[in-house]
Amino acid sequence: MWLAARQVILKVPLFLLGLWMLLAPVQCSQGHPSWRYVSSEVVIPRKETHLGKGVQVPGWLSYSLRFGGQKHVIHMRRKKLLWPRHMLVTTQDDQGALQMDYPYIPPDCYYLGYLEEIPLSMVTIDTCYGGLEGIMKLDDLAYEIRPLKDSHRFEHVVSQIVAESNATGPMFRPGHKEETDLFSSAADLSEEPRLSSRLYSAHAGTLRGQVQCSRSIYLLFNNITKCAKYAISMFSLVDSFFQVLRIKYYIYILTIYDRADPVAINDRRVPGSPIHNYFLQTFFRTIHPDSSVFLEKTGLHEANFEPVARSLCNERSLVFTTQFGRHYFLLAIIAANQIGRSFGLDYDAENMCECQRRTSCIMFRFPGLTDAFSNCSFVHTQNIYNQRTSCIYHENIVYLNKSITETRCGNLEVDPAEQCDCGSFKQCYSNPCCKSDCRFTPGSVCDKGTCCTNCSYAASGTLCRAIHSVCDLPEYCLGSTAACPDDLYMQDGTPCTQEGFCYKGNCTDRTLHCRELFGAHALDADQACYGINTGTFRFGHCRRVAESREFLSCENIDKMCGRLQCMNVTHLPRLQEHVSFHQTLIEGFTCFGLDEHRGTETTDAGRVKNGAPCAPGKFCSNTYCNGSVTAMNYDCFPDKCNRRGICNNKRNCHCHIGWEPPLCRNPGAGGSADGGHPPKKVRSVTQSQESVFYVRVVFGRIYALIGALLFGVATNVRTIKTVKVTEAPKPEQE
Repeated sequence: MWLAARQVILKVPLFLLGLWMLLAPVQCSQGHPSWRYVSSEVVIPRKETHLGKGVQVPGWLSYSLRFGGQKHVIHMRRKKLLWPRHMLVTTQDDQGALQMDYPYIPPDCYYLGYLEEIPLSMVTIDTCYGGLEGIMKLDDLAYEIRPLKDSHRFEHVVSQIVAESNATGPMFRPGHKEETDLFSSAADLSEEPRLSSRLYSAHAGTLRGQVQCSRSIYLLFNNITKCAKYAISMFSLVDSFFQVLRIKYYIYILTIYDRADPVAINDRRVPGSPIHNYFLQTFFRTIHPDSSVFLEKTGLHEANFEPVARSLCNERSLVFTTQFGRHYFLLAIIAANQIGRSFGLDYDAENMCECQRRTSCIMFRFPGLTDAFSNCSFVHTQNIYNQRTSCIYHENIVYLNKSITETRCGNLEVDPAEQCDCGSFKQCYSNPCCKSDCRFTPGSVCDKGTCCTNCSYAASGTLCRAIHSVCDLPEYCLGSTAACPDDLYMQDGTPCTQEGFCYKGNCTDRTLHCRELFGAHALDADQACYGINTGTFRFGHCRRVAESREFLSCENIDKMCGRLQCMNVTHLPRLQEHVSFHQTLIEGFTCFGLDEHRGTETTDAGRVKNGAPCAPGKFCSNTYCNGSVTAMNYDCFPDKCNRRGICNNKRNCHCHIGWEPPLCRNPGAGGSADGGHPPKKVRSVTQSQESVFYVRVVFGRIYALIGALLFGVATNVRTIKTVKVTEAPKPEQE
């Protein structure tokens, strides 16, 4: 009996020790804030059908589940998180040297969504490992959902997360003073516009981020796959945060130091520290990430160092985040704050800035459990003109695994020694012209191309590229290749209207351009309207700095080559989405024009076309009025093509239908020696014997009828002549 009691007594401290070890990861280090779960519920998500306006919407996932005392429905859509094609992962070999690898990490299981009937809620979840795992944000409440281990009923645990008020702060050093710049001055905070933080249209950008996990972070899991999963879950939240600013965060490269930290990491100076020098030499100068976040388990708090402001895309874009046992949701908030600082976002003035339905914002000095940027952050985003951040506004995909890009059959590109390339086995199965070994099937000579029909070349004269403007020319298949001839157009300088000529395939008549935009009655505006182009805003300028929002004004001589200005507009134009027009009264003229800025993601139809006349003998060339009409050397006079054709951009004749190229002297099919010719059509009339037979029958019957009538008439006349008429004698009168 005593032995049994002793065993129970020994089990109690062992149980408490095990419980303490289990809860240790969720407790912060001494002297740092902590977080905890205040409630946990076991739920079974039920899959629902996502309906948009009563119609099932493809590409969405919906689940219903009950937590927090009520039923909720999650709607979410797949998002791209990993850099297209393959995310690069670097680890260390036995000697501690970096090695590049491309392990399989699920690329298409990350979702961003919302909770039904809860405005501005956010759901960031992944389904990569057989369940729903992520964060749900409802106003100021934060919930974590994760699969219940070893459950056979799709059970999940939903836990509410709370944190102390200083769990994510302070995010600045004592005595910190915000840098003053032209657009975000501390003196102007009272003048900050109260923009709707989620309804304001920002400019779309793409941020390629590097995530570095120190040796201490790796030891939390002692497994590369689990460490990678942890980092990806964290930065999936960072991506969701930045998407509100129309900035897409991609994990471009993931580095895990699984053997040892490459250099001393206790120095956080940027530039000048060993870890920054290592980042500069190893990663920035070779792979060029836009931003790099270094994760460490313990070390300096965020208050002890400051990210370099407006350093995104340059060699000082390295920032640090320390775990201190904090939840990965808190770390994602800290990382977003640090990246925002390097992007150029200022700290929010808590009495001036606000984020919808949240008491704290990401750029607060003490952010708290939040997922929202403030209205001030939206203004700062709009006002970032710094060219050093322009890299986030283009997407140059660099595929680092060179071995995969070498010549191989199945990449849908016809490489040397290949006749065709139909792609995967499944694609080749449905391709009747090309086999999976990149050879043509028997009897085939082509498998793709505008001049390939039923695995053979299209007949000579088949139209393969129609005209798209008055200055364009058609192209025809040659009958000996699957490719269409080069795109041809009328020679530069060919008149297309009374006031315009052809230039690079377009008619440069401004009135014609205005009618394309504003309708059939629109006219080119008076020169007074073009004075708007001496400004520096989206409706009036000459050019924009590449990948930036900064506009450059026109010199007075170039003002006719900036934004197109029209008048006599009688109805509102049908424009592309996100395109605006202006109506301005200038010197008594009502002027109309379209805007242009980086966020439109549409074709800029409102700029003056190259080649448009801008001064006597001059035309516009890349927004400058410096093109010379004389330098075009237009030599296509009517006699060159015998008045039966026009010249193309190769200065050869394109003959009218009915005349033979190249000089259009003799009868022929038309076209040109460069772009092919239309089919030769010869009219022939083949007499139908059947119709002749019926005509003969009809006329035979007509003749027979006429003959019968004539015979009848003749017979009747003869009978009349043979009749004797005798007259009775008159009686004598007495």
